[in-house]
Amino acid sequence: MHANETEFITLTQAANASPGRPSTNCVWRWCRKGVKSRNGQTLRLQHVRMGGKMFTKHAWLEEFGRQLTAADQEYFESCQLAPTALQLPKPRSAPERQAAIERAERALAAAGV
Repeated sequence: MHANETEFITLTQAANASPGRPSTNCVWRWCRKGVKSRNGQTLRLQHVRMGGKMFTKHAWLEEFGRQLTAADQEYFESCQLAPTALQLPKPRSAPERQAAIERAERALAAAGV
């Protein structure tokens, strides 16, 4: 929690306070264009514009992170893959591989290739 979460901060200050230290331009994009979460929802960082400058608050920055995390979590929970989909196919034995080669050669010969 920051000293005064009700005070406005510049986008540069927001960038410096964010995990991973994104650029100020990146924080500007979060405000103006938003970030598309895994579930397809576009989330924007709440901000105000005063004159030619944009400001946000530490509380808004933290809420933005929570909303993005929640939207991604919702997506991942809805995409539970069956355990069999993650398994690699069983490798063929040498005789199985040879039989497959012979079948393919017969099919090519029958096709005139």
